[in-house]
Amino acid sequence: MPDEMINPTDETNSRAEDRIRALTNERRQLREQLAAMQSQLEAQAEAVKAADALKSQLGEWEGKYATAELNWKTERELLARGINDAEGIEFVRLAYDRLPKTDRPELGEWLSNVEKLPKAVRAYLPDGLPQAPAPAEPAKAVAPPPRANAGALPTGGQAPSNFSPEAIARMTPAEYRAAREAVLQNRGG
Repeated sequence: MPDEMINPTDETNSRAEDRIRALTNERRQLREQLAAMQSQLEAQAEAVKAADALKSQLGEWEGKYATAELNWKTERELLARGINDAEGIEFVRLAYDRLPKTDRPELGEWLSNVEKLPKAVRAYLPDGLPQAPAPAEPAKAVAPPPRANAGALPTGGQAPSNFSPEAIARMTPAEYRAAREAVLQNRGG
């Protein structure tokens, strides 16, 4: 008999111990993987919560944007129609918002039908609906009006002015352009 005798029980024990060690190592590795995956899952859950919060904020901002855009379109339409008084804008919006939403025409279409508008809304509309601007004609040079006392002799004092600051302030731009030379002469300019 050889010196070393292999006992079948020892070989079985050795295989069992190797298998136990391998299973223990595998189990330890699986637990480590599970812990790593759980921490990743927790991080992803936090990211999902943050994404949900951002999504709800996006919905709020989209709503605010839509409201602001609608308000701007309404205001732009009202200004284009010549309604530039703050009270008028508010009143026309109020009257328009009272229309039933199901049959409500566009604001521009509603304002175009002047006969069917409430009287209070018509009061804020300018007399003539704005039309395409006519080509601007060049202002005709108008000679300044003759001086009232052109034949009088100077008295040494300054001639009275027909163009007081208040009168100049009340002039339209066209009137001022027409009378500019006379204003400057009377003002000492």
